[in-house]
Amino acid sequence: MRSTYKNLSSVVRLSLPLIRLRRRKGRMPLMVFLVCLVGSLPVCPLTRSMDSINDSTTALAESIRLGAIKAEVNGAIITDDEVKRQAAVPLREAVDKYKGRELNERAAQILSDILDELIDRQLLVQEASKIIKDNPIVKEALEKEAESFLKDAMDKVGGPARFYELATKEGVNPAEKKRELKEDLMAKALLQEFAYKKISISPKEVRDHYLKHQDEFSEEKEVKVRQIYIKAIPNAKEAEKKAQEVYQRARAGEDFAELAKQFSQDSKASTGELYEHKEVKQWRKELREAALALEQGEISQPVKSPIGFHIFKAEAVKPARTPSFEELQEEINTKLYEDEARRRKMEYIKNLKRKAVIKVMR
Repeated sequence: MRSTYKNLSSVVRLSLPLIRLRRRKGRMPLMVFLVCLVGSLPVCPLTRSMDSINDSTTALAESIRLGAIKAEVNGAIITDDEVKRQAAVPLREAVDKYKGRELNERAAQILSDILDELIDRQLLVQEASKIIKDNPIVKEALEKEAESFLKDAMDKVGGPARFYELATKEGVNPAEKKRELKEDLMAKALLQEFAYKKISISPKEVRDHYLKHQDEFSEEKEVKVRQIYIKAIPNAKEAEKKAQEVYQRARAGEDFAELAKQFSQDSKASTGELYEHKEVKQWRKELREAALALEQGEISQPVKSPIGFHIFKAEAVKPARTPSFEELQEEINTKLYEDEARRRKMEYIKNLKRKAVIKVMR
C-alpha cells in the first residue's frame, strides 16, 4: 500500500492535464469561469479540508461567519452560503427556463444536488490529505499545478490586475481559490490512483456497443432551403395564380434567389439568407415535409398553408447516413471509459461514506 501512495507524486505530475474550458460567445463572467475551471471535478466550494481546520471551535466560528451549516463531513463544515454560491450558475439558468412551481422544484433539486457534490468532494479531499500531507514531493507538485491554473485564469481575463479587480467585484478570494485548486488536484490524483487506474476498454466492447446502438448513431437527412412565399391575403386565388407563375419561371431556369427578391414576401428573401435545417424542422408539418423531400437543387411545387403559398428550393442537402464503426470507435471508446470512470468514482465515494461521519441539515 505504501508503494501505491508514493505513486501519487507521479500521478500529479503526469496524469493531470489542464482542463480545456468550454468557451461561450462573449467574455465569460469571472465567477462562471472559476466555477468551471476545474472541469470534470465536482464544483469547487470554499470548504476547508481537515488540515486547514485547527479544531472544532475554529470550524464553528467559520460556519457562523459564512452562514448556516448545511452539513458536517468528519467535522469539516459546509455552509448554506457555500451551497448557494456554487448553485448560482445553474439557478440562474433555471430562472431563465422555468416558472412558478416548476422553478421552485427545480431550484430545490439543484441545491440538493450541489450539497451532495460538496459532500463527495470533501470526502475526497480529506482522504487525499491523509495520504499526501507528509509527502513534500507531492505537495510541491500540487503547488506548481495550482500556480499554473491561476496563471491561466489571469491570462484569460486580461492579466493579474484585471483578475484581482474582477475577483473583488465577484467576491472571490484569489488566495482561497488557489487553495481550492490544490484540493481539487489532490482529489483528482486520488481518483486517478484508486478509482481510474485499472480501467481498460477492450476493442470487442467498443464494437459490441456500436452494433447494439447503431440506430442511435444514424444521422437524419438535413436540408438548407430558399423560399418564395406569396401571402394569401387579400385574395387567395390571385395568390395561388401568382405562386404557379413564379414556380413555372423557376422551373424554366430563372435564378431562384432573384425571383425570391422580386416576389417573395418573407423576411429572408431580400437578404438572400437560407433557412437552416434547424429552422425547417420547426415549420408546420406540410411545409417541413415538402422541404425535407427535396434533393439537391430541386424546386418544390407551391405548398398551401393557412397564410399563403410556399415554393422551396434545396440549396444544400446532407443525405441521411449511419457513420461507420471506424468513424465512431474513438468516440465510443471515450464514452465507455467515462461511463466506467463515473461508476468507479461513485463506488469509491460510497466506500468513503461507510467510514465517514456525515451530518446533513437539509
